[in-house]
Amino acid sequence: MRVLLISLCSVALMSAPAFANTLLVGNKFEGTVSFIDLDSGQETKRIETGGSPHEIAMSPDGKTAVVVSYMDEGYVGEELNVFDVETAMLKNTISTAPHLAPHGIGWVGDTRNVVVTTEETREVIRVDLDQSLVTGAAVTDQIGSHLLALSPNESTSYVTSRGSDTISVIDVDTMEVTTTIAAGNGPEAIDVSPDGGMLWVGNNQSRDIFVYDAQSMEKVNRIDAGFLPIRVRFHPDGHTVAVADLKGDRIVVYDAETHEMVTDIDLAAAGVRTPASLLFAPDGSSLFVGAQSSGNVAEIDVRTWQLHRVLDAGEGADGLAYSNVDRAFT
Repeated sequence: MRVLLISLCSVALMSAPAFANTLLVGNKFEGTVSFIDLDSGQETKRIETGGSPHEIAMSPDGKTAVVVSYMDEGYVGEELNVFDVETAMLKNTISTAPHLAPHGIGWVGDTRNVVVTTEETREVIRVDLDQSLVTGAAVTDQIGSHLLALSPNESTSYVTSRGSDTISVIDVDTMEVTTTIAAGNGPEAIDVSPDGGMLWVGNNQSRDIFVYDAQSMEKVNRIDAGFLPIRVRFHPDGHTVAVADLKGDRIVVYDAETHEMVTDIDLAAAGVRTPASLLFAPDGSSLFVGAQSSGNVAEIDVRTWQLHRVLDAGEGADGLAYSNVDRAFT
């Protein structure tokens, strides 16, 4: 009997699910989403999603992730895919038609709403996830409205338009464009400081970074990066800004106040190629970098600004989202 009890306990322990924080990765070249267990560093599940899944928004409670279906050669997306993080299952697909090519996305506070750029139709839309309904649309009338950044109180959306070389400011409550200003050449990367005071914009073609006062939208500095700054991301404490050097296979870190370079991290030696997407862990301890060409994610230890490990994902690893909900996996 004792042997039988021990055996049964062993089976139960072996079959019981484990729990861990999760990193979601949109693999845009293969139309899937990877779920990566951050304790083990292993991909635990990969699920098909809509075509060209570029960006991901995570709910504040970490339970729901929304993945866009953007566009690619011969394909123009018109849907959002909603995943339950705890079960790693696709729960809903929401049509955005006639608003086409959703790309940049942000979660609106404690609501069940997201705001999304729809590049092909030159808009930013607001979508109610519970109703599966587009409830508002702001027409930017700018070419290539691609990425957005929300103010810390989620009342304002800042949108870069690569083809028109502009930044549009949108009131999220009324879904109206309040102003549009000139940026550099090919603006794409954009992020707002945690205190809501500063806005950093990376310009792909002029290879520089513009720093704006986020309230007045006056430009306060131009940083001559000398490389293609495909993404910018403030650390949660607001003291530093990480910038992805797409062509140089590295991350460059700047001081948020002085705008001087602090350090850079070479990723090429670890087999991490064309880094683009950037995401800090909520506690600021790690920086995750999605690498499109190599299909993996670099995790950088922020305390030392050194590469900690490389996480395998899918082809075209791009959009990132972090959940600290205990997700069961086997």
